[in-house]
Amino acid sequence: MLRNLLAFTFYIIANSASAQVNLGSYNVSPNTVTVAGVSSGGFMAVQLQVAYSKSIFGTAVFAGGTYFCAQDDLAVWGAACLTGIGVPVKSLMSFTSSQATAGEIDPVSNIGGKPIYMFSGLLDTTVKQPAMDDLHPYYQSFTNSHIAYDNSTEAEHSWVTPDGVNPCFTLATPFINNCSIDPEETFLTMFYGTLNARQYGTLGGSFIQFDQNRFCPNNNCASIDMDSTAWVFVPQSCAQQQACRLVIALHGCQQSQQTIGTTFIRKSGINEWADGNNIIVLYPQTIASIVPANADGCWDWWGYTGPHYALKSAPQMRAIMAEVKQITATLP
Repeated sequence: MLRNLLAFTFYIIANSASAQVNLGSYNVSPNTVTVAGVSSGGFMAVQLQVAYSKSIFGTAVFAGGTYFCAQDDLAVWGAACLTGIGVPVKSLMSFTSSQATAGEIDPVSNIGGKPIYMFSGLLDTTVKQPAMDDLHPYYQSFTNSHIAYDNSTEAEHSWVTPDGVNPCFTLATPFINNCSIDPEETFLTMFYGTLNARQYGTLGGSFIQFDQNRFCPNNNCASIDMDSTAWVFVPQSCAQQQACRLVIALHGCQQSQQTIGTTFIRKSGINEWADGNNIIVLYPQTIASIVPANADGCWDWWGYTGPHYALKSAPQMRAIMAEVKQITATLP
């Protein structure tokens, strides 16, 4: 317990000391913004794509689920969203269309033609494969584009990358598994076309911890279970204002810097491709809380920040898109 207390104290001190660094602006075209996420970050990736479909141009979902699956009632729908059993997919399609018509989210026509990558491990005991299977027809109802779906890898609940610290079949912190495949190459190629070679040595870019409070309501990210700081990986070419692209990478529950430090940020396997391909990687961060009940520091996919958590007015999504606006120096 003492070791955990000391680690948390160090986290607070280090986080506070770094909070004065402001997020920079780069030569990033708004039509290159994509998103990838795992677990609660996978649900959030879907929410971002659907709510901000004018601004998100590709999506990779690991162990997530259908948009608005929990319907602001985790007690009723939580189990269905994690097992895939009883998810009212057609009703969620109708809800999506109605919210688009009402202007609460972007028109669903924007989803069409944009690349979508889905990953669900055969051994996932947390968000079981039928939950991701439900997401497939949901997407198909709004787009005719090719949807790549890896549902044959014997992976437990995890972000999968060649840099994974756990074996593929393991369910354990930091939930980053090595399954002898490279999904990051797959989805980044879908997003941006042919890539330069992956960097296996020391990265030339920089990891920058920035003040995230600037992008949250009343400069207080804690009020919406987001951390006071977050991270961005910036290749040297992007720091020199060459034309670059942007990937938003969303950690899952128990994967924020509060819990595992920079492990997800440095071991996602995205940076190694980003470094030589003019891709900036944004790593927004959450925190855990007792009130609201979010003990694992999850992204809000069920409504703990309020009933509009899946709409454009959702506070967490607005904060993330404000960071995107800062990086691109344009309106998202």
